[in-house]
Amino acid sequence: MHSRNALQRHRPYPERLIDSRKQVASRHYEQVRVTVQAMLRRGMDRSDMTVLAVSRESGVSVATIYRRKDLFALIQQANPAVQRRVAEEEYQRSVRQLQEELERAKAEVVALRQEAQLAKLGVYQPQQEVIQLKKTLLALQRQVACLEALLARCSCGIYSKSSSSE
Repeated sequence: MHSRNALQRHRPYPERLIDSRKQVASRHYEQVRVTVQAMLRRGMDRSDMTVLAVSRESGVSVATIYRRKDLFALIQQANPAVQRRVAEEEYQRSVRQLQEELERAKAEVVALRQEAQLAKLGVYQPQQEVIQLKKTLLALQRQVACLEALLARCSCGIYSKSSSSE
């Protein structure tokens, strides 16, 4: 047989830890209960009694109040309009907002890329135009040289006379 100490060492949650958690749970319950009653006694509008408001005044975290049905029920008794999913809806709204911002940012990136492409074309286009004009100029210079050669062999002699007078 195992001794009691040996059993306690093998338990994942010793008695003291369980008792401590029960005490914390009880203390949280009292804090929320007393806070809700105090808010009611002060004549606070029931619609203003939210989980966040009770949390701030009681010192019990919002997450704890939402997680524990008994704590949430205390607030909901005072303000039946309070819903458990308010925080979740807020997160979903934030997620939707962030997704919309992401879509806008993606669209902006696409637009900026298109502008960058147009800017590149604007920069390269004059260079390409200059190259094309130089090629055209060379081709025209070749044609002029050919025409001059033809004129030099011309039998009428007009070209040879004007070139010899120079």
